[in-house]
Amino acid sequence: MKRIYLSVLFTVVGSLILIGWVLDLIAQNEYDHQLPTELQLYELIVQGAARQLDQFPFQALSEKTTALSQEFGQQLVLEPAANLALPSELQQDLTANGKLILQSNDGAVLFVALKQHPNMLLQLNINQLTPGNENLEVMLTLALYIGVGICLALWLLPLTTRLSILSRAADSFGAGKLQARVAPSRFSYIKDLELNFNRMASQIETLVADNKLLAESLSHDLRTPVSCLRFGIEAAIDTSDEQKRAAYLERVEEELTRMEAMLNAFLSYASMEQKAKTIVLQDVDLMKLLTLCIGEIEHLAIQHNVTINVDSHEPTLPIKIDGHWIQRALSNLLTNAIHYANSKIEIVVNIKAESVSIEVHDDGPGVPHEKWDGIFTPFVTVESSRNRQTNSFGLGLAIVSRVIHWHKGSVTITDSARLNGACFTLLLPKY
Repeated sequence: MKRIYLSVLFTVVGSLILIGWVLDLIAQNEYDHQLPTELQLYELIVQGAARQLDQFPFQALSEKTTALSQEFGQQLVLEPAANLALPSELQQDLTANGKLILQSNDGAVLFVALKQHPNMLLQLNINQLTPGNENLEVMLTLALYIGVGICLALWLLPLTTRLSILSRAADSFGAGKLQARVAPSRFSYIKDLELNFNRMASQIETLVADNKLLAESLSHDLRTPVSCLRFGIEAAIDTSDEQKRAAYLERVEEELTRMEAMLNAFLSYASMEQKAKTIVLQDVDLMKLLTLCIGEIEHLAIQHNVTINVDSHEPTLPIKIDGHWIQRALSNLLTNAIHYANSKIEIVVNIKAESVSIEVHDDGPGVPHEKWDGIFTPFVTVESSRNRQTNSFGLGLAIVSRVIHWHKGSVTITDSARLNGACFTLLLPKY
């Protein structure tokens, strides 16, 4: 809004100054070319009287001036030049031209120098002049108003255009086209409003897509455990063998445990967007946080016979992040790498000009290139491309992507040049 206020103020004040200056030039030029006829007549009278006074000695000037005033019916005054206080520019004009006209709205004053008496000036006071060109004044006033109106119209044109674009995008979004966005423009007065609309639209689109995926995944993934539960319960009811009944009930308990874990994972991810509001950026030692993450999953690495090495030349690395969520993202990424690595994981930390990158390499089979685009999509798993089966619900990497997005960073996957497996790269801004 501040930008709009300043632009309106600049447009109005600037247009008034510019147009007023141009109109003043026009009016002055008109005046210079159309001096009122009566003023020219007065000037001729004074110059004629001055020529007559030049023929008399100084002692007779006062008497002759009075006589000329009565003869011409004008109030002629003989004034010493020393008594007239004029700016230097006007004094130069009087000296160069031998005459000077001072005009105001109430009348004019004419001064003519006496050639034979250079220290004396003949002065004529004109109390009232015939008004100038009133039509010109009206036209210039109208031109001022019209000019300011045109400037405001030109200022409003891009604003109304951007508001129309924003309105159409909002209508499209409300009609269900969730991809509707406002294309950015460098000359928009409402750039912040447009960016906020795009940000809101992206968040709503993400929420709708996640809810759709959640519903589809739940409906798909719950069918198998529900069927198993029904079969196990029916089998336990129908059998008279206590050992078989115990085995059936044990399988039912396992399926219930799996269903509970699945529901907890799905609901936890569904509520993550609300938790984004609790992000608190603080100075955290990234190397210390990484060591803590490795310690938490060390038992899992030992179970899978996987070693984890860290390649970094920085003993400490302060960075402004939310330690809790970045720790969770790193834990998910390292857990994913442990599940699919054969025997080794390497973590490479690089410091760049405005960011920090964390590369997680593994020596597993890698991820096929055609799966790269969807690997960070929630509820998507790529076990078919790996050697070892897991009980993942397809949320680990999706959580990593969401947390890094909250920190205005990025996460990508490539082939590992170090270990010939997969390489996940986290890029976090230093702030």
